[in-house]
Amino acid sequence: MSGPEGVGLGDPSLVSGPGTADGSPMTAALPLPESADGGAEGSASGIDRMRLRSFIGLTLGLVGPRANLAVSGVLLTLLVSARVSSALAITFALTANRLIGWLAYPLLGRASDRTHTAAGRRAPYMAAGLLIMGVCTWSYTLVSGFWPLVLLIVLVKTASVVFGLTNVAVIPETFGKSRSVKAAALIGLLGVLVSLVIKGTVIATWKANDPATWNLAFRMAGGFMVVVAFIVLLLVRESAAAREVADRERHRRARPWREELAEIWEGPNAKVLVTGIMVFWAGLSATGYLAIVYFQRVQHAGANSQTIAGWVSGVPVIMLGLALGYALSRVLTRKQIAVLTPVAGSVVSLVQFTTTHIWQSVVLAFVGGPLFGAFAISLAPMLLQLLPRSGGMGELLGKLVAPFSLFAVVFSFLAAWVVDLTGDYRTIWLWPAAAGIVQAVVMCWLKIPKGQERAQMGDLVQRMGDSIMEQVTGEGRSLLGGVVTAADADSASVFDMARHVLGNPYQERRGGVEDHTDGVPEPADAVDGHGGEGEGEGEKGEGRTDAVDERHGGGTGARSAE
Repeated sequence: MSGPEGVGLGDPSLVSGPGTADGSPMTAALPLPESADGGAEGSASGIDRMRLRSFIGLTLGLVGPRANLAVSGVLLTLLVSARVSSALAITFALTANRLIGWLAYPLLGRASDRTHTAAGRRAPYMAAGLLIMGVCTWSYTLVSGFWPLVLLIVLVKTASVVFGLTNVAVIPETFGKSRSVKAAALIGLLGVLVSLVIKGTVIATWKANDPATWNLAFRMAGGFMVVVAFIVLLLVRESAAAREVADRERHRRARPWREELAEIWEGPNAKVLVTGIMVFWAGLSATGYLAIVYFQRVQHAGANSQTIAGWVSGVPVIMLGLALGYALSRVLTRKQIAVLTPVAGSVVSLVQFTTTHIWQSVVLAFVGGPLFGAFAISLAPMLLQLLPRSGGMGELLGKLVAPFSLFAVVFSFLAAWVVDLTGDYRTIWLWPAAAGIVQAVVMCWLKIPKGQERAQMGDLVQRMGDSIMEQVTGEGRSLLGGVVTAADADSASVFDMARHVLGNPYQERRGGVEDHTDGVPEPADAVDGHGGEGEGEGEKGEGRTDAVDERHGGGTGARSAE
């Protein structure tokens, strides 16, 4: 397999740190790339000092978004509702960022992919995002009036998404995809603890009728974000291999978005799946932040109760939903699940209309979880085929987020307008109920390939477990040592890795080998004249982006051949 523009993966310029390259022992001493501060990236002890710095920076940096998450839901919504009484005004304040975000996210993602600074291409965006988030969050309770608060919220939410896009991209670019699970897990621990501290502060100090008690949580969160912004800028750096990949990305012609959208739209089931998912998301977004006001005004649940209910109905619902959803996916067909899940969601929404206590809502979350888990398990392989394929990781994530940001706006404003007309917050649940019926009708046109009527899990769970264990305990997978190659540092191929892991339902297995039968469109960048062996494969139609080279923990043939 070849690196970008035909450079071999064992090329010293595309390898970071001491150890083995591509899972093969190195027979000669490898020159260590120089770090930004003049030192070699590796050391005799096998510790990559730049990677260690980045690990510390990212660990502390995750404190920022966790702090923002702790105050940006329930607390911020209640703060806005204390300034204005109109549901439409509350919704506008909390969702206005989406009016510009649908275009800003892919543009900023592409800009991040092509940025060249002494601090790398991700750290400046992460630090700027955290700094804006921190200053504006600190100022929430300082500004008076409605419109200054709206401006602060728009800045925070836009900056938060930009930080998220670059933060997701930088982990595989720093540690390699072969270590990304281990890195993400360890980096996330401290952020979780900080989130618990802030939410504990809310439960202990927040008094709904005393605005003076609201300041501490926002000031604490804002202070955390400002401090870690500077830490991220100083410490976080991508690997040398990722910098080489970035240099090539900057010189590659950007593919027109309209061309890529047209290609996705012509894919199997594209129109049905995209329409169905967007209708679902629009209906869900209609409740959005207004649900928090509903819980306060109709169910009389303050910030304390809503925070605790959020804990109870968060991770537990997801875990139970996936476990029972897996069982349902073995019993029901993909199409049955695709139709029944939105119908069940409509029923849950209508029952929610009649509830009088927040704990009834928690029970409904547990009831609906398994079907939504089955929906995700059954349709995820099909949905992954619709993800964008061209551009760097920042641009890919931006293009993924953009349509959801745009579609969420319309239903949110309509639902808020109806609340103002009727004076009844319970009407917000009529929108997801209606959206569920529409989605169920749309899903009736879903075409399932022959032989793929049920989710083909096979040994997927075992393979995913083995892959995680390999990342944690495998030879040459030390978090702070070993080698990061060009294929391993190419974060954009993470989407391709996901397609490979879940499989392609539009491919037919013949003799144990997947064969293309449904005309799934090949990405325009799947074949590149600089691809070495990949070029020959591309001419034969075999150089697919989901052909993952597992020696690199997820490096892909096609992207690595670019």
